[in-house]
Amino acid sequence: MAFSYKLHAAGSQSILAIADDDVVGKAFEEGELSIEVTHDFYGGNLCSEDEIPELASRAAMINAVGKRIVALLARDGTVDKSMVLEIGGVSHAQVIRI
Repeated sequence: MAFSYKLHAAGSQSILAIADDDVVGKAFEEGELSIEVTHDFYGGNLCSEDEIPELASRAAMINAVGKRIVALLARDGTVDKSMVLEIGGVSHAQVIRI
């Protein structure tokens, strides 16, 4: 089970954009909400579930899309389950560490 990710620099901080590999390149809509999971933002690297804690620990912000990645981040306490959005059947969560 692979995940697609990209680390983006934001000043001295980093943003981890991570998604289930099977949603990259797709767009989802529900009501007024929509999300496009572009390769430019979420792609470039593949990782396994075992690599995610290290990647997440290095990021000041996390943008996660996909049922598998959001469930994994919620299970370890990184994502608050009550803050997860469902957009067109796909889970979306954002984490900002202060």
